[in-house]
Amino acid sequence: MMKIQTLFYTFLFILMSTHNALANYSNGVIYMMIGQSEYAIAEFKKAAAEGHMEATYSLGYMYENAVGIPKDYSEALKWYKAAAAMGDAKSQYILGNMYARGRGVKIDNEEAVRWYMQAAEQGYAWAEYFLALSLETGEGIEQNVQQAALWYERAAEQEHARAQFNLAKMYMEGRGVDRNERTAYQWAKLADAYAHSDAKELIAKMEKSLSRKDIEAIEVDVKNWIRKHR
Repeated sequence: MMKIQTLFYTFLFILMSTHNALANYSNGVIYMMIGQSEYAIAEFKKAAAEGHMEATYSLGYMYENAVGIPKDYSEALKWYKAAAAMGDAKSQYILGNMYARGRGVKIDNEEAVRWYMQAAEQGYAWAEYFLALSLETGEGIEQNVQQAALWYERAAEQEHARAQFNLAKMYMEGRGVDRNERTAYQWAKLADAYAHSDAKELIAKMEKSLSRKDIEAIEVDVKNWIRKHR
């Protein structure tokens, strides 16, 4: 009987803690929306102390972007690392950026790649893109254009215009993949559909070597791709 009671009270404590963390986080969001950053931080810290991942990320975001408070990269780094340790892909990706750009830390491309990798493995598109870029250029990691193409494609499949554009160039040039003008053209058209500023120039270049029939068929495929992904 005592064992059952202990389990019940343990469960009740966890339930109440979760509820309190959620309430604190919700309060923090409201305070942030009305410009009461000091109160928002206090509420987020309460929620973070109970392991609320989004509140922990929000603290990092506020310190990094000076949301009603002075910018403090060191403090942002601390909270992002705490959220990243909980498995938050956004925080892992942002940590990659901070190490790549030297925000609150010395530039460390290898550490940046390590964080990009963690977020990319969770399917975070921007992290997939930067991991691919690192693999393509060999910055912070051994160059591997085949792996770069794979990660670009993962991001491209998530409607990431930069990844679509870079993947188009790889297919056009046969880097990391077998050269395929039709596939290159399709990815370039998709990059253009998602507003990549340089895609039109690449499209015009490729249209010179494709038949009208090929172009029309690819344009149908592009429309179907967009319809499927939306």
